[in-house]
Amino acid sequence: MRIAAFLVAAACLPALAADPKPVTATPTSKAPAPAQSGAQQAPSQAQPEADALPPPPPKIAIPDGPAVSKQELEGGLIIEDIKIGEGYEVKPGGAVVALYHGTLKESGKEFDSAFRRGEPVAFPLSGVIEGWQKGVPGMKIGGIRKLTVPAKMGYGERGAGASIPPNSDLVFIIQLEDALQVIDEKPGTGEEATNQAVAVTTYEIKDNEGKVVSKADSSNPYIWVPNELMAMTYGLEGMKVGGRRKIIVPKQMCKTNPQSQITLPADQGVTIEFDLLGVRNFGPKKGK
Repeated sequence: MRIAAFLVAAACLPALAADPKPVTATPTSKAPAPAQSGAQQAPSQAQPEADALPPPPPKIAIPDGPAVSKQELEGGLIIEDIKIGEGYEVKPGGAVVALYHGTLKESGKEFDSAFRRGEPVAFPLSGVIEGWQKGVPGMKIGGIRKLTVPAKMGYGERGAGASIPPNSDLVFIIQLEDALQVIDEKPGTGEEATNQAVAVTTYEIKDNEGKVVSKADSSNPYIWVPNELMAMTYGLEGMKVGGRRKIIVPKQMCKTNPQSQITLPADQGVTIEFDLLGVRNFGPKKGK
């Protein structure tokens, strides 16, 4: 398929590009980021009823302990590492799989907890509050970090419903379970992809044992639409046309749109290596 034809066709996408099943948002001070079909629940802004019963015990124990390192960033964000991880280090704008527990600093009242639900959440840092965007990079897989987030880096003067009043400082305990590992094998020089882009690539997907489960070469490249595959939505962001990239994908990010032509192995991560041949963006560039 000719690249020029792809760029024209991108303006007339079918419903596959739309978000089919919205879920609750990551901790964001903006509108919820586009969700993936089959995506896990992200850090929620859902509010409890006024007379709700006390929450049940967490399904996964919430970690606690003294900080082994502490730093305060400009703006008042306090980062305390309870445990230093030993795996891949998260980069700014990356995508993570994490357990988290959020409370109000003043009262200690819980407003959201993936530990209580018992399931880690996969999401990109580009879609979360500033305190997470600045406080999570530098964590390594396996690490546990406490963030004390000033209101201006959280939900500010608006708050978030009944659970988070206006001008609330927040405290998060974050346990980094996994992350999307991004390895740029060749830098590109063309248009930069956003996290809402139609992209044409060659690709090769391998399972945990190195077996190729799907591929497309330059004679018949593949067109990815927004939200088709969670890992590609996150993994394409920031890449430039002409580049080659490898992403090591946690199983929680192997979520495909039901209409996608891509089928991935069940309950395991994959490795995807791809060349970006063309892109048409529908969202702002990273950091914009």
